[in-house]
Amino acid sequence: MKEVKTVGIIGFGVMGAAIGLNAATNGYNVVFKELNDDLVMSMYDKFVLKALAKRVSQGKMSQADMDKICGMIRGTANFEELAVCDLVIEAAIEKMDLKIQLFAELAKVVPKDTIIVSNTSTFLIEKLMEAVDNPERTAGLHYFFPANVNRLVEVIRQKKTSDDTYNALMAFSKQNKKVPITVMDFPGFAINPIFITSYLVLDSFLGAKYNVATLENISQKVLGVKYGIMWVQSGSGLGTAYHAGVSMVNYLSESDIGFPPVPEQLKSSFESGKTWDLNDGPILEDPAARSAVGDLLLGSIFCISAHLIEKGVVSVKDLELGVCTSLAWPKGPFTMMNEMGWDETQRLVKTAVDAGNFKMPTRFKSGDATPWEL
Repeated sequence: MKEVKTVGIIGFGVMGAAIGLNAATNGYNVVFKELNDDLVMSMYDKFVLKALAKRVSQGKMSQADMDKICGMIRGTANFEELAVCDLVIEAAIEKMDLKIQLFAELAKVVPKDTIIVSNTSTFLIEKLMEAVDNPERTAGLHYFFPANVNRLVEVIRQKKTSDDTYNALMAFSKQNKKVPITVMDFPGFAINPIFITSYLVLDSFLGAKYNVATLENISQKVLGVKYGIMWVQSGSGLGTAYHAGVSMVNYLSESDIGFPPVPEQLKSSFESGKTWDLNDGPILEDPAARSAVGDLLLGSIFCISAHLIEKGVVSVKDLELGVCTSLAWPKGPFTMMNEMGWDETQRLVKTAVDAGNFKMPTRFKSGDATPWEL
């Protein structure tokens, strides 16, 4: 198994910097790549010096620790300086052609055994790495926002990822005090298909009858969370939510899985530059109206979760762990299904299938009432 000592980061924005700081804090040397020298200096100043100085002023870190971490991070505008890296993590903006080009350039300058991974949240790893030689050293390493707080990391194996590469990435993640789960290369991987499903379903109800405050409250009650789906979606940005939804629909809507359409409410709000107003009026209390939303939300979550298992994307255990770790749900989808029982779960799944959100998962088509093995 390859030993990782020096980590490269391509793109030192909010996500890339958080990944780099996490690695440096846990003993790794970090070399980050930005477009030019001005960006290298400004990103280092903003995301390293100022971010750590704030922690020192708050008494959360000693000056000695700050100095040590700062000394382990350096920036460059040249791909060639990433040649010292054992692992390179791409965290550039979500444009497929750009990423493919970055990996092609990177592969020319790093050693043949350097592990090359992407932090993409939507694109297939196999496609992104098509210009990289030795594809067995490629994979995905998907951190969740905010990467300095959220402990989950999806370690994504494409068809050609070697055991050595996979094992090195699992060890790297654990050394960084993350919770890694194993995921096969699949659109959106494992967690995003569930989260994107949940907000596309909720957003589709927004209108005269249901306001944002009501949909937020319903998701809080149904999922047992402090911060509901509308709050999380708003925090990540409606632009991000819209583009991720479009990507998933393009990948899956015509497949044997299916996917909820992107609602016009999300599209128009994004295009107008608005965000959700979580206090936009009184919360609807009508039980039947609330159940209509909750039933479709849960049924759709259960559908995509079952499909992910049936496609071999992730294990039941890892998907439960991933949902509870990254989304902060107190219960994962399979625990919820087991507790509700077969009849109620099947009713909810049928609700989502009848609405056209998903094709019926094989397990429910066959009538297999066995509880999920957790």
